[in-house]
Amino acid sequence: MTLAANVIGELGASVEAVSIPLTSHAGAISSGLRVEAPTNYRDLVLNRLQKIGHDNRIGYLTGSLIPATVYYKAQKLRSLLRQQVLKALENVDVLVLPTAGVAARKIVPDPVVDSKEKANRIPWLLTTAFSLAGTPALSMCCGFTSQDLPVGLQIGGRPFDEATVLRVAHAYEQNTTWHTRKPPI
Repeated sequence: MTLAANVIGELGASVEAVSIPLTSHAGAISSGLRVEAPTNYRDLVLNRLQKIGHDNRIGYLTGSLIPATVYYKAQKLRSLLRQQVLKALENVDVLVLPTAGVAARKIVPDPVVDSKEKANRIPWLLTTAFSLAGTPALSMCCGFTSQDLPVGLQIGGRPFDEATVLRVAHAYEQNTTWHTRKPPI
């Protein structure tokens, strides 16, 4: 991540650290909002549950049980998170952070869910904050692990300013070679 920030700085950007406290809770906030999908896709949940991918299947099932008070609180927290993201974007053009708290993992079959640890295979995903804030973001490769698995860089911007996000990503891509590498099959 530091290397990616250095490249962006060398391209002329002013790079500074910012703090958005609620981003560390974005996953939990998002979980409290997962009542809409299982309601809209009730037939799918009731009759074709195995057709839904593992993490969405778990989310839809738990979202079916969320009480209105949890949903209401999650909406309030979502609003606070959006305010924090927008406040951070007042002084910078984009926010640059890891896409995930870990490098990519190998694709494996869906596990049998028999413990809390197996319920959500991607608790380390950091893309939820921009989704909750309603701001544009993209993810791109910024390196590889020693096992040749990709590491993601996320670039997020102001509402309706996709052009700046894309310009920063394009400039980064043109000045690195990560996009030319492929993980092993």
